[in-house]
Amino acid sequence: MRRSIPRAALAASAGAAALALLAGCSASGAAPSAEPVELAAGEPGPAEDTEITVAIPFPDITMYSMYVLGTDLGYYEEEGLTVEVITADNVTAAVASGSADIGVESTGTVIEAIRGGVGVDLVGGHYCRQNFDFAAQPEVTKVEDLEGTSVVLAGTPGDPAEFQRKQVLKEEGWDLDTVNVEVVYPGPGSESWTEFFVNDKISLQPFYGDDRPALEEHGANIIVESLRNWANDVQVAGSDWVAENPNTLVRFLRATLKAADYMTAPAAGEFPENVDSVLDIYEANDFDVEALRGSDSVWVLDGHLACPNLYFDTEAWDTTIETQQLQPLEFDASQLVYLEKAQELLGLDNEGPAELIYP
Repeated sequence: MRRSIPRAALAASAGAAALALLAGCSASGAAPSAEPVELAAGEPGPAEDTEITVAIPFPDITMYSMYVLGTDLGYYEEEGLTVEVITADNVTAAVASGSADIGVESTGTVIEAIRGGVGVDLVGGHYCRQNFDFAAQPEVTKVEDLEGTSVVLAGTPGDPAEFQRKQVLKEEGWDLDTVNVEVVYPGPGSESWTEFFVNDKISLQPFYGDDRPALEEHGANIIVESLRNWANDVQVAGSDWVAENPNTLVRFLRATLKAADYMTAPAAGEFPENVDSVLDIYEANDFDVEALRGSDSVWVLDGHLACPNLYFDTEAWDTTIETQQLQPLEFDASQLVYLEKAQELLGLDNEGPAELIYP
């Protein structure tokens, strides 16, 4: 397993860079979302498209998780569906072009794609929280110690995660605007950040679970470990595909909701009761879970990041715009009619994430 914590922020590419990559998927300028189909009461009809391709930005078990569980536990089969998961360099472009039916992409990237007229609909949440963990050099114990040094906030310029990380640091008592620091960009992938760190080229970096051993061996000072109820990534689908496959989408979301519930049961923030069977399924799908066996951590399956109801709404959209410093854009809540229908069928609501203490 490459890591235990999602790196959806590394897939983000807001602003001009994202729009340039996506431009080829938008016919001529704006591509308005198709109007949602009026869904009938009760059970959805037969699936229109029974073979679903889901695109994810990197082959991480936290990206695969719900879809692997939904397949192996038979939830998709119950809905008459088969699901194949692929990786794509640009998930939103893959979905808009029809190379994939459903995609998991960072929320900021989706917002900028929709702003740019790309024909995609935001059809549900994927992970509803984000963790923000930062390491500093051993001698750095307060923000003043960063004076005159170089720090990393993101791998590449324009990554909206940079703004979120800077905000969290400020809220946690590490306001970078109060010191003279140089922000550097070692490239995508926290492995390169950690290499810079252990070679004393930077004084501070964000980190993920599999970076920790190298950082601890170096003697790093873990200065912040924090959790925010900010949408980490979302599920999107091509607008035309959604209009043509309403029953498929409801059935797909219902099965995925069941998988998310199985992964987080009995509740987010509590030790997962199905941990052994979940790890067995991951292992059967060629993921290395040895390090997770026997763990007593509540977060062993990354349940702190997930909402069993795949929550997303206008507040989550607006929070992303605010924390990533994007230009305002109104959210078309009608895109969520399929998620809300799937939630209704399972007796769920679209309530936002509960506050959790982390770690």
